[in-house]
Amino acid sequence: MTDESVPAPSGPRYIADEIILYGVELNDANGVAHLNVGMVGQAELQISLASTVGIIGSTVLAYGYAFEGHCYRLDSNRIFVVTGPIAKPAVGCGFEAAMGYKMWRLTAGSQILEISTSFADARALILDAQLPGKRSPSSYAITLRMAHRNGRLSND
Repeated sequence: MTDESVPAPSGPRYIADEIILYGVELNDANGVAHLNVGMVGQAELQISLASTVGIIGSTVLAYGYAFEGHCYRLDSNRIFVVTGPIAKPAVGCGFEAAMGYKMWRLTAGSQILEISTSFADARALILDAQLPGKRSPSSYAITLRMAHRNGRLSND
């Protein structure tokens, strides 16, 4: 019996800031990921990494990760494009290769791309997202710093 809270063992060398990302690879044999955009049979979003110097990437649907000997589940499934490490059969944290899971060994400084997907009408994605309380906190202070004060642009 395997314990779901035990991450994969470290590789041949210990890496202090290693993150093990668990998920499934969405790329097909040609390196293209196909995402449903709500128009079944009519259109789909295709993601592929094009490189002139041979960089390859995996489009990953991530479910969890391990860091410093502990396993964590992501709050929701997230899509990342991971370059560099090659996917290996998953071991640990309850993600087993027999169930189709893979793992990617990254460092905390690795550059990855997150693809955020939301499907709704324009009202929900643009207008409702800008209502007070739903905006980024930094967007509230943008106009305050540039307010005009009797011909001056400072508070002195």
